[in-house]
Amino acid sequence: MFCHNGLGDGIVSLVLSNNLHLNGWGVDTYNKSLGTMQGWFPHLPILSYPPLPELERILSAYDWYFVVPHKEDPFVSQLIVEGKKRFPERIKLIYLYPSKHMINEPYYADCLVEPRLPVAENLRLFCDKILHLPKLTRSNGITPPSELVPRAYQQRIVIHPTSARSTRSWHKLKFVKLALHLRKEGYEPVLIPGQEHRGWEDVARLGFAVPTFKTLDLLARFIYESSYLIGNDSGLGHLASCLGLPTVTICRRKTQARLWAPSFTRGSVVAPYSWIPNIGGFRLRDREWKRFITVGMVQRAFKKLVALSPISTALRSDQ
Repeated sequence: MFCHNGLGDGIVSLVLSNNLHLNGWGVDTYNKSLGTMQGWFPHLPILSYPPLPELERILSAYDWYFVVPHKEDPFVSQLIVEGKKRFPERIKLIYLYPSKHMINEPYYADCLVEPRLPVAENLRLFCDKILHLPKLTRSNGITPPSELVPRAYQQRIVIHPTSARSTRSWHKLKFVKLALHLRKEGYEPVLIPGQEHRGWEDVARLGFAVPTFKTLDLLARFIYESSYLIGNDSGLGHLASCLGLPTVTICRRKTQARLWAPSFTRGSVVAPYSWIPNIGGFRLRDREWKRFITVGMVQRAFKKLVALSPISTALRSDQ
């Protein structure tokens, strides 16, 4: 399985790997972000992308190849070209687009993604309708270390205020206002900006924890023992969701969220209202989406999520 190298892509793509494993296949998953979490997936080897000179070895190493195309990677591009030339039925391409109208790809029939369903469900359906596997699951097979206690810190909320692209990140000041509101209500918001930690020192001076983690494994341990995650459309949301945390995801577009929002556990999506104009060439909703999502909208989404959460009663009784 060759997925994109992002964290969220890897977390979700492991649903396919886990289904194949469940049906007796040995599976290697290629993704550079998940390496330090190998212990969380003991039955699913996770490997870094090989260099281009390894292409010939890779092309003779497997019975099947499942590839999420990304044209910027020369290894994947060449793997697709050579694989489709030598054994077209053994290499399946998976195009994860939020709209069928965006698709102009020669091998889209390999997967037939339904944009109205989450990626995890699409991969389960792929295993059912395309591969005809008898055993099916939406789980990616994650196995937390036994010494950890799930949601041990019932008032701790992880806030992830950054993402791989700044265009997908809600305003910093709004995240801070949200954190202040949550703290006033008795929660313990912890802001985790990740690699973008620089520039968040002023938030720490407000009395918020802004920890850093040397490895993804350590971050995953912290998230697993927290109770909720609120953040941008990014990989940490998928990680939290597959670890059982309810999530609130802030994103630019509802159509994107239908496919890519975290979906392993109950979650909520906050996006601009659909009545805001988004006419081609104008695209007000897309250009100004950060302005159209208010702190109050996110607060309301979180409160609804808490009301549906199994720990909500215990949390209120502690206050």
